[in-house]
Amino acid sequence: MKRLLVVWLTVGLANTLLVWLVRPSHLGIALLIGWSVALIETAGVSAGFRWGDRRIGILTKKVEGIRHEQTPAHVLLSPHDPFYQLALQINYLQTHQRKVQRKMAGQNQEFATLLDYLPIGVMVIDRYRKVELANPAMEQFLQQQISPRRHPFTQDVRQFELASLINTALSESTTQHRVLKLPGTPNERTVDAQAIYTETSQDYFQVLVLLYDVTEVYAVEQMQADFVSNASHELKTPVTAISGFAKTLLAGAKDDPEKLTEFLEIIDQQSERLVELINDVLTISHLEAGNAVELAQVPVGRQVDAQVSLLKPLAAVNHVTLINHVPADLVVATDQHKFDQILKNVLGNAIKYNRPDGHVTLTAETTDKTWSLRVADTGVGISPQDQLRVFERFYRAEVSHSNQRVSGSGLGLAIVRELVQSLNGKIDLQSQLDQGTTVTLTFPLNAPS
Repeated sequence: MKRLLVVWLTVGLANTLLVWLVRPSHLGIALLIGWSVALIETAGVSAGFRWGDRRIGILTKKVEGIRHEQTPAHVLLSPHDPFYQLALQINYLQTHQRKVQRKMAGQNQEFATLLDYLPIGVMVIDRYRKVELANPAMEQFLQQQISPRRHPFTQDVRQFELASLINTALSESTTQHRVLKLPGTPNERTVDAQAIYTETSQDYFQVLVLLYDVTEVYAVEQMQADFVSNASHELKTPVTAISGFAKTLLAGAKDDPEKLTEFLEIIDQQSERLVELINDVLTISHLEAGNAVELAQVPVGRQVDAQVSLLKPLAAVNHVTLINHVPADLVVATDQHKFDQILKNVLGNAIKYNRPDGHVTLTAETTDKTWSLRVADTGVGISPQDQLRVFERFYRAEVSHSNQRVSGSGLGLAIVRELVQSLNGKIDLQSQLDQGTTVTLTFPLNAPS
């Protein structure tokens, strides 16, 4: 209002000065015309200011909407409008902001999806030792549901070594790394844990906790170490015996006929043991190399009967009776050589780990999609803790409770498992101490792919 009054007075005074320059007789008319012109010009200026204020108000409201991340409609003005270029740039700014928001929303969604399905446990802890972010994998590692709200990390991390690792990273402002054990169900897990210290500014820092499950890696490394250790031991025993008795014979024991026969028999037995071990190791290496499966229609019934006949002398020495209920006319598609190895190892174990006057029963069953061979013995049985490991290479189940000393390479069941898997089959072992063991081998009727 003040602005309009100033304009009106300025225009009126200017026109009044012009009036003094005209004749005195025309003074009244001149004054009237001057002030009328001033009034008209003031009204025009007033209308122009109101029009400008409306444009500025519209553009101001538009900018406020953009600032508050709203989506107001574009301002449409005529190209001849003095505010056209300003409105156009504001519209461009809003369009760019929408693109940036959509891109950020997409990236956030991708990040959230990646974090949800990442098998690595992730947790972000701020300088106040509170959890800002954690993914589902971290919940599985800690076996603890993590609240999405900020809270002290000690509510979730209750394992001492991991909590100590995080505290050290926070207090010493350094990245920490350690391999540790985390309790789990059913078994504990070996975890590679890192607490990565990151500083984004002088006053702000975070610790990123990453957990990698390396249980299988460490298990494989341990199996490799056990394999080398056990293989060396198993090889050393017969070689030492052969060398020792040979040197004893050369030293003069060969002149004693009884000693000569006894020592030669021992050398022969140890040589057979050494050959058996080497053959088993070679079999394992061939299986790892993935040798091909040679399928054919195999008369499994006759093959089982033949293997039973071959092992009857071993069964007689151990006073074990073999009972074969497998139909003689059973024919299936399989690899004859691999099946023969499977049968020899399973049946041999059933005989060796049996008790005097015990028996081994073989049965077969066929369904629409599978066929199975079951070997049940009345032997010493296997303890529950040993059942979890009997398929490991060189693992020997504890049989001290039966006072039995059974020779072997410790590779038999490991070979069986590898062979069964190569034929797309499954192996199931059920056992009770002093009751016996039943091994069930199940294979598909169709040829394995």
